[in-house]
Amino acid sequence: MIHTHKIKYLLVLLCLIPSIHGAGVKWEITRQWNETEEELFSEFISTIGKAVKSRKCFTTDQCLRSPIANPLFAKKNPSGLSEIFSDCADLPYVLRGYFAFMRGLPFVFPQGVTFYSPEIEQTRAEYYRAKAEYDRYSFWNRPREVRSRYKDLKDKLEDLLKDAGKDIRYSRSGNKITALKKIQGGENINSILDQIVGSVSTASFRVDASRFDQGSVFKDTYAIKLDRENLKPGTVLYDPAGHIALVSEVTDSGKIYLIDAHPDNSITYIAYGEKFSRSPVSRGAGFVNWRPYSYSNGNYRPVANKDLDGYALEQFYGYPENPYVDFRKAEYNFNGTEMDYYHFVRARLSLDGLSVNPIEEFAVALDDLCIDFKDRVDSVDKAVAAGLHDKKHPKALPENIYGTDGEWETYSTPSRDARLKASVREIYNTVREYLDPSLSSGLEVEYNGANLKGDLAKIFTAKTKSCKYSFKKSNGVSFQTNLKDSLQALFKLSFDPYHCIELRWGLSGDDLNTCSQSEDKWDWYREEQPLRNQIERDYSKFMGYELNELGSSGLGVRQSPQINIEELLY
Repeated sequence: MIHTHKIKYLLVLLCLIPSIHGAGVKWEITRQWNETEEELFSEFISTIGKAVKSRKCFTTDQCLRSPIANPLFAKKNPSGLSEIFSDCADLPYVLRGYFAFMRGLPFVFPQGVTFYSPEIEQTRAEYYRAKAEYDRYSFWNRPREVRSRYKDLKDKLEDLLKDAGKDIRYSRSGNKITALKKIQGGENINSILDQIVGSVSTASFRVDASRFDQGSVFKDTYAIKLDRENLKPGTVLYDPAGHIALVSEVTDSGKIYLIDAHPDNSITYIAYGEKFSRSPVSRGAGFVNWRPYSYSNGNYRPVANKDLDGYALEQFYGYPENPYVDFRKAEYNFNGTEMDYYHFVRARLSLDGLSVNPIEEFAVALDDLCIDFKDRVDSVDKAVAAGLHDKKHPKALPENIYGTDGEWETYSTPSRDARLKASVREIYNTVREYLDPSLSSGLEVEYNGANLKGDLAKIFTAKTKSCKYSFKKSNGVSFQTNLKDSLQALFKLSFDPYHCIELRWGLSGDDLNTCSQSEDKWDWYREEQPLRNQIERDYSKFMGYELNELGSSGLGVRQSPQINIEELLY
């Protein structure tokens, strides 16, 4: 937990220390990471989060140049600092690297990653031995058994890597870091930030949480204990479904808020919940902190997991930890009460333990949802500004709509929309628990009124109608809508950037009259409905079907799930 008096002290201390950069963009290592630097980094992230929440900045570059979002360094930025780009995977390293540069600290980041499994590692080692033997001979005198062994191992390794998954970002058994960039001093910060963007992806985080903590190439983050001392602003969250975020706030009630970046360069403020997936320890999902290391004479020495007080694998093995159980069946016990993982995290972080006020919780959840939909306005508007709705629809969908590249990756919203639906589902299930004690998750509902359902209904009406946002329809006329209408159209919202904006927002009836698009785009919209009905993101399935194939592909679900909050309350 960050204490106010500590932050005031750190700010005063920072002001007393002259800037070591001025106009220069060359990295100088003058300090080591310690508790004071880590607390300052937490405050740095927390302040950016507050600015993003209040919509004072909308991109990483804007935030780092804003005195409101970045009071520590905005006025000390070197004059030669280039524009800073960041998408979701880059964000933690871009912000950590920028902070380290401004403070004169050492810094490392992954520059190479490959598929990992014990069998792959063993086969790879055998292959390299066979290749070394193969290379000792010329073509003319190479023994048949040497050629055969080399070819067999080469084929086996290729097959294993193929089976591990086509996309290393979603590998089945996790990855292994193969190279680390280690700052030595003298590097250009602009070049380093560019290298981060070019090197780091979500694959860099998909690494076994129990391994690779030593040696010259090490995992530079570690899995943490789920408590307020360790989970704090600056903590990284890895979602194995392909997303990264940074914790920016942990409230007194245990709610976690994060900042995340997107391929369109936007940065947003989001609440933690069931929309973030989990994984086995081999894929390393969940909350991680930055691994401490010392730097001396060009050498980086990492602190091992066993020597870190905050290291734990309870995110995978349950609490108390049971390493022999599948993470999906891991049990979580808080002060004698069994509960699921997400409620356990909340209870461990809350200053009130198991106690929740349903009125306050529901109001905050709807406010968070409002922020998410307003962020979606910005995302969809960028696709329209780029003119994708005027372009011809591609002949086929990407191989996977949730993880690809190019225009679809930058301007489509299937992952964002899936997280929105998961948030709505979580609120729906929480309201059900409030109204039916038999569905209790283990949290204690504190309500002193006479009509809980009625009070929740009043909040729903007030919050969903007052949460307003607008966009320009295809005819250029501004159209205002609200959270209530968007929730009704939740499974009609098109994630496809080639559709008109009316379909992107699920409009119907006369409101659709302004959408003038080719007939095949209407067909695409109808055939994509099963994918819109699906909340869970599946990165393993092939989705690159053409229009005439999509309907019979079996993708998605035919019926949208029942998560209508309004129907619960009226």
